[in-house]
Amino acid sequence: MENIMGKIAGKISAQEMIKANTAAEAAHREQIENQNKQYEEEMGVLRQNAKNMEDRLNAIEDVLKDLKAEKAESEVSAQELDNAIKELKENLSDRLNKSDEATHDVGVRIYRNVQASVIDEQKKQLDSIKEDLNKQMEAIRSEFTVLVRQLDSMQRANRAKNRGIMPLTVLIFLVAAADLVLMILRIIGLV
Repeated sequence: MENIMGKIAGKISAQEMIKANTAAEAAHREQIENQNKQYEEEMGVLRQNAKNMEDRLNAIEDVLKDLKAEKAESEVSAQELDNAIKELKENLSDRLNKSDEATHDVGVRIYRNVQASVIDEQKKQLDSIKEDLNKQMEAIRSEFTVLVRQLDSMQRANRAKNRGIMPLTVLIFLVAAADLVLMILRIIGLV
């Protein structure tokens, strides 16, 4: 009965450890998800800023077009305005490309961090499982050793009991043989 209770206690502790590992993994996953949300919010702010700049540039472009229409007689200043618009658009395009690159870099960094965290967590869980298995194997070995000792002591006790039975069996056999001889002699009529 104690052996069964010991096994149950060993299983309960292993289950509790698995639950604790699962809870730690969930907390770690939640932390990573919170980081991802924060990065997404930052990326949203960057996109909103880019959109605001684009709107401003469009407004500037509209104003410049209006000015351009009003001062059509001055080709030189119109050319300068076109160059300024092109320059502003190129600047905006460069900034958007840099923002995309930064977003990509942040995504790669997040992916690598998550991957490293998952690998570390898996190593910890594997080490914990190995440790639990080693403890359980050691408990099984000790129980097996106890059982072997008990079996050995029972065999010794049976051998000692059999030693006392053997002479008694021989004596009973001799008495039965003597009785048989006496019966044969009675039947023959010699006794």
